[in-house]
Amino acid sequence: MLSVTLIDGTSTAIADTPQAPTAPKKTAATQAADIPSARVAARLSGKRVEALSERTETSTTWANKNGSLTTELAAGPLRFQDGTTDKWREVDLDLATNPDGSVQPHAHPHGLRLAGRTGSPATSLKTPPPAH
Repeated sequence: MLSVTLIDGTSTAIADTPQAPTAPKKTAATQAADIPSARVAARLSGKRVEALSERTETSTTWANKNGSLTTELAAGPLRFQDGTTDKWREVDLDLATNPDGSVQPHAHPHGLRLAGRTGSPATSLKTPPPAH
């Protein structure tokens, strides 16, 4: 690095000592194939690591840096295995409108689809109840 400073109209150049290039920062593993691998990765990184062999639709198991395990459970699905790719997908309930007017979430474990503008209104919505 070279630094140039102007003082009273004269220039002074100062060359800094070259700095050794810094090694790129290593990213810590956040997932491992199984519990033993997750425990090793957690111990080395100092952060918790998910054990993928224990993953389900409603739970996530973590190996902690001290070797203990933590399992987080949810009341409903957080993810599901995609039937096409057999990979885990996060549930995404943001709705999208299809060309036929139906609506469905971006990613749902059971392929939820809500009818669009088809059919007829319920009878109870067509005629008011009789007045007494």
